[in-house]
Amino acid sequence: MRPITTRHAAPGVGWAADARAVCAGIAAAVRPSRDLVVLLAVGVPLLFVALGLELLDPDEGLYADIARTMLVSADWVLPRFNGLPYLEKPPLLFWLAAPAMTVLGGEVALRGWSAVAALGTVLVTWRIGRQLYGAHAGLLAGLMLMTTAGYALYVRKASTDFLFVFCLTLALWGFLKDVDRRASPARFLLGYAGLGLGVLAKGLIGLVLPVAIVGLTLAWVRALRPRELNLARGALVFGALVLPWHVLVALRDPALFGFYLIDNQVLRFLNLRGVVEDDVPVSTLGFLVVTFVWLFPWSVFTLARPAPAPPAEARWRPLVVMWAVVIVAFFALSRSKLEYYALPAFPAVALMAGAGWACGRDVARWLVVALVGSAGVGAAALWVGTHLTPAQALAGLGELNVYYRILREQGWPFPYESVRPFAALLQALGVVLIVGWTAATACWLRGRRRTSFACVTGVGVAIAALIVVLLHVVEPHHSAKAVSAAITARLHPDSVIVHEGSLEYSAALPFYTGRRILVVNGARGDLDFASHLPEARGYFLDTGDLAALWREPRRVFLVTRHPPLRSVVRTLPSVFQLGTFGSRWLYSNQRG
Repeated sequence: MRPITTRHAAPGVGWAADARAVCAGIAAAVRPSRDLVVLLAVGVPLLFVALGLELLDPDEGLYADIARTMLVSADWVLPRFNGLPYLEKPPLLFWLAAPAMTVLGGEVALRGWSAVAALGTVLVTWRIGRQLYGAHAGLLAGLMLMTTAGYALYVRKASTDFLFVFCLTLALWGFLKDVDRRASPARFLLGYAGLGLGVLAKGLIGLVLPVAIVGLTLAWVRALRPRELNLARGALVFGALVLPWHVLVALRDPALFGFYLIDNQVLRFLNLRGVVEDDVPVSTLGFLVVTFVWLFPWSVFTLARPAPAPPAEARWRPLVVMWAVVIVAFFALSRSKLEYYALPAFPAVALMAGAGWACGRDVARWLVVALVGSAGVGAAALWVGTHLTPAQALAGLGELNVYYRILREQGWPFPYESVRPFAALLQALGVVLIVGWTAATACWLRGRRRTSFACVTGVGVAIAALIVVLLHVVEPHHSAKAVSAAITARLHPDSVIVHEGSLEYSAALPFYTGRRILVVNGARGDLDFASHLPEARGYFLDTGDLAALWREPRRVFLVTRHPPLRSVVRTLPSVFQLGTFGSRWLYSNQRG
């Protein structure tokens, strides 16, 4: 029989090992919470500031009026703008904003959901980064995402886009959770819930894009069989979310549903829509350039290499590359793309940049490259800021925003009294680029990596601050709140409000006045299809109709963005100008 021997440890060694194990366990449990606190501490003030700006048209007033109408009418199936059916967008944003309006008011209720979705996307991106690249890369990816220029701008514009970005990111995270067999049995719910909510937020692309990303990833990785993707149970979850609203709309008005499904989604992609609209698509090259701009300052590090990982951990990293490539390629191929259509790719780019920065192998190279580029762009911004002309300002704004491309295409002049505010912002941007990037590069070369990251983050935060200032500069031009207040102060129960041209350019009028607006010479754009419906009779006028209405004894208000010599007002008798409010003139057939 073998003697039993005992191995004696040195005094205190066993206790020390146990203590280290306990501390390591606590650190592993606390670190995600610590990272969450960092993301919330940076993200909440960065994303939720300046949400109370007046509604900026086109678009924001339209969404506000739809949500208000849903709340007042209790019709949660068919969205309506200015009293007419509006099926350019699915209803998720309106369902969320309508009840929020009772507490927060129109502006914050609408933009608040963009901010909530943006912050949610940051947190999901962080979790994906932890799973694929490690804790440090996940945290950096979350911080990078929230400090991109595109986030700073579009989080302060009420739209369905950030809801869709969140839903797509959630769907892809759900897929990654599903293929991780260590996750909970209900892991598949996240992915299919993200698909369903994405369709309710943005339409068919809420299904097409994530399915394409996952399908190409599976083809590349060759790791799973279809039966391992919970397709049957997932279809039930997806159908339970998507089918009720679509079936109800189809039953209520098949023609309207056909317009929503075919014209608004399939034909929009091909730029073959049957409705008349003013949108001027951005070119493919312009789309790629402006995507780089909206992802700045972190787009510089997109190609930085991540740290190597064991095959089991790195197995699903191709998903991130497919994510970015599919989104950008899909919209680059579209004939009706706008400058912000790459937003759903932002989390993927942040993940790649965060992984590359966490590894650190390529960061110095890209910092130096970006320093040269930023110095050139910054110097150009400083020079242009001192020589800026109205035509140049309109051209520059047109490259970044479809509204100004429309003005340029239609031969409108620069719509602001002075270029000075824009010149000052350009000069401030030049200083931020030169100083911020020089500091970041110097810190990295001296081995101060955290300080270098803080400097680049500071560039992103400074650009966000400049964007907020820019929004305040353009607010009077885009907002219909001031002219609405002037009308409301003079409004009588039988008064009539008329808008010249497409109502989408002053879409907040029905929201701020609480009245249904008549439209003269403007049956196009968002209300083109609805203008042909029987219920639209009497609400779309031509010049002769307005002249007849103008002669009636009741008070008529005319809101127009057209200068007097280009406006229908020159054909009307007894016109009284009540004031100019930003880009809008207000006239009436009665004095005072």
